[in-house]
Amino acid sequence: MGRLADLYKSFVGHLEYSLGGWNYPADEMIVLCMHSTPADRMKEFERITELITKHFKPIHPSQLNAYFNGEMKEGPYVLFTFDDGLKNNLHVASYLANRGIGAYFFLVPDFISSTEPMTYYRKNIRQIIDASLDKLEEDFSCMNKEEVASLMHHGHMIGSHTMSHLLRASSSNADVVREVSESQKLLSSWFQMNVPAFCSVIQTTLSINARAKSEIQNQYTFHFTTYPGLNGTEKNPQLIFRRNIEVNWGSGKIKYALGKWDLRRWKAQIAAFRELR
Repeated sequence: MGRLADLYKSFVGHLEYSLGGWNYPADEMIVLCMHSTPADRMKEFERITELITKHFKPIHPSQLNAYFNGEMKEGPYVLFTFDDGLKNNLHVASYLANRGIGAYFFLVPDFISSTEPMTYYRKNIRQIIDASLDKLEEDFSCMNKEEVASLMHHGHMIGSHTMSHLLRASSSNADVVREVSESQKLLSSWFQMNVPAFCSVIQTTLSINARAKSEIQNQYTFHFTTYPGLNGTEKNPQLIFRRNIEVNWGSGKIKYALGKWDLRRWKAQIAAFRELR
């Protein structure tokens, strides 16, 4: 079934792309959501970046306020974001910095603090591992604080990806405060900076309840969700749509993810998120 789904997405992605499926207005912003970026997949990442930057102008995380205020209309734009804070993200961070592209890296403080990061990653973050993609220790380990500081020194920004990556819609109020607010405080303390961005884990519908949504709104300027959509339509910094792609995906599947034909199936979940009170 997975193979058939990938073939379908590849076919539809190439078709939509050939028909102008990436023809977005000048005020649209596509936010990429990526995860593991192993060293031996850098050529693939470079090809993905080349493809995307032919159609979209990179936007820096520091420009988000201007974007959501309606001040940026010379796109369409693309923002690179990476979840979990894996050590192998340092390869793409260096490549993007050399191209003058800034990205958001969403960190999990408990992962950074863990004395057994590989075990933590496989237990709490990604239980199913693609052995064809992740092979080295850095593919399962997190960046340390010094590496995160270097990341920011080269023009990137960081956000919270919860405290433990275990936030769920069933979480208690106390757990929500720890995952949402305490993670921000800890990251701010570690790196002596404001942390304005939060990124949902797993799947926003499964990880965010009404209390979490309210806590995020109170503590953060930006909420990056897992929902794909069009950010230019309403420019809501508390409902930022992202398109998940991975370095080992074929070009057709990537084109499908960055197109428009798949967006309608998310409408019900997005509507339910809007109604959370």
